[in-house]
Amino acid sequence: MSTCRSLHFSDDFVISCGTVTVDIPESRVLLIRSRGTGEYYLPKGRKDIHESLEEAALRETWEETGVRAQLLPVPITTRATTSAAAAAAAAAAAAGAGPASCVTEPLAVAQRVTDGVLKIIFWFVAVAESALARDEGMQQEGEDFEALWVGWDKVRTTLTFEDDWRIAEAGIMAATATD
Repeated sequence: MSTCRSLHFSDDFVISCGTVTVDIPESRVLLIRSRGTGEYYLPKGRKDIHESLEEAALRETWEETGVRAQLLPVPITTRATTSAAAAAAAAAAAAGAGPASCVTEPLAVAQRVTDGVLKIIFWFVAVAESALARDEGMQQEGEDFEALWVGWDKVRTTLTFEDDWRIAEAGIMAATATD
């Protein structure tokens, strides 16, 4: 069995986190548009020191869009191991006590190299209400994004990059599998 390996020390990589935030009843997904370039993205950004991946994904979504999202447990396959508590929940579900197959683990991991720095992006599925007012003034210095909710049927033609729309479509599929 062949194993592909690479090694990157702390000054050669960045951990980022983002979300595919959906409004299921309205069939919409949350995107951002860079006012500088006109490009459309999913919200994401760098993880802070001492912050969990999940916390970073939700914080970055809020900072870039003003939308307070929550992670959405979705029925995805993951290679994460099952804790004792999760195993007990699965046993209870098998006995008729409720669902246990939905998780808030990352939906996808993307890697990009820019100027010799590896960017590793962990993507989560989140949920929010598109009709709620957004918090204003959350963006960091140098960020100039417009937040918008787009119908699921427009994701592929709106997002600028293929990997973003593939991630968005996978997130939508996972989110709607819980309906």
